Amino acid sequence: SKDKASKLHRSRVLMPRFAFTILASASAFSAVPGTCPSAADGFLRPGCDSKVASNTTSASMAGGTLYVHDTTGPWRWSEVVDLGDAAIAAGCTPRHKPHMVLPSPSHQHVAVSYTGDKFVHILCAATKKVVMCLDARYPAPGVVGGAIHTGDWHGEDEFVMVDMTGSVNGVAGGALHKFLLNFTLGVGFYQTSIAMGPTASPRGTSATKPIAMGTNPVGAFRDYYFVTDAKGAGSIVNVVTMEVAKDLPLADFGACTAGGLWTVPHPEDEEVIIAQYGSQSGAECLYQVNLKEQAITKIYDLPAGADDAHGIAFCRAPSTGKYFLVNTNRASATLDVLDYRTGEAVVESYDLNAPFGAKVLQPDVIYYREADSALYMAARGPEPVSAVKPQNFFPNATPGVFKLLLTECVGPAYGEDAFLLTDLSRVPAITSDVHSLWAVGPAEVWAIDQAATGSVQTYEVFSKCAAYKAD
Repeated sequence: SKDKASKLHRSRVLMPRFAFTILASASAFSAVPGTCPSAADGFLRPGCDSKVASNTTSASMAGGTLYVHDTTGPWRWSEVVDLGDAAIAAGCTPRHKPHMVLPSPSHQHVAVSYTGDKFVHILCAATKKVVMCLDARYPAPGVVGGAIHTGDWHGEDEFVMVDMTGSVNGVAGGALHKFLLNFTLGVGFYQTSIAMGPTASPRGTSATKPIAMGTNPVGAFRDYYFVTDAKGAGSIVNVVTMEVAKDLPLADFGACTAGGLWTVPHPEDEEVIIAQYGSQSGAECLYQVNLKEQAITKIYDLPAGADDAHGIAFCRAPSTGKYFLVNTNRASATLDVLDYRTGEAVVESYDLNAPFGAKVLQPDVIYYREADSALYMAARGPEPVSAVKPQNFFPNATPGVFKLLLTECVGPAYGEDAFLLTDLSRVPAITSDVHSLWAVGPAEVWAIDQAATGSVQTYEVFSKCAAYKAD
């Protein structure tokens, strides 16, 4: 334990720091005010007496960092990608707070949602380049984008955004926005939206705020997605017709009256997904949702020590094939393992920080990788930029990815390769803060540091010439 704590400390303190400048539209934060070169200089047209009329900071925080680990190689980052640079290279503008790693069913492409913004960027999994930028600001008359928390794929060529605060035809309470993706043209075509606000009444809640959605892609019910909600309850939506198939009332959810989070599909049972509901000030619950019956068919009780359930995964024991549910808790930094069939807690409130001697890991999104019997955990920073309440900050939190081995799903232990840490110098104005990760392809694990790597300036330039590139 002391060796792990010492190694963690050295890894963080000895990391090199350097001046960092982003060119083009994502102007870097400068150590000396006023010394940033103007990205508009290249557009001051010779012979036109061009002058900058106004200079506005249109995004004080933009960009982020994608960290990639290749599990077939050494325990280190195999690639590091500035998402601001990647956006510019694709002809897009860097956006605020990249949040989720969302692979397509074939893992050929990966969607990255921007929870502080109204956009999703689609990356090629092989090249890590942005190939498409989806814009939900005003995709159609009457549709106003809000904050895109996450989303999900429907097949290889459709993506549905989960917008926590958007509106449709004046109806507030969040929305789902569907896009058709044409990878030959490199364009995402907006199709339609559905407002989630009207579901409040049949659910029996006072409001709506959709958080995530998920289906089971292995069988006959893959058109039906369960939509979780921060305000409680949830709905099953047919994403082909973009209509609500069934509102599940709050009365069916037991102790958890709010806090909708993630969903994970059962690896074999095509009818079932598991939905996680967690709170920093209330109950913690797991639900078995049957997409065929369109109902909650089982409620799993989490241990009393669980606080802020925020990571969920299936784990299959190699020797028996038995399924377990792995649950991690963000505020308490603990892990629980439940027998999937019985709901019995076989591992209860395992302290994820005990081996380090300090609260260095605040877990968020998790992924269990069966190939190496390892649980990969996104590790938040000391000053999280989303969701975590100040009273639950860990001053010694160390952002990056932590890896916990799970023997037969029920024996948690860290190995020598317990953590990979982010490069603090990539984040010039705030602290590094890894929110999500996921496996991409057979060998890679992607993690997203949502802390901004730059800012965006918008210029208005007056030129004494005819309009530039006038039609």
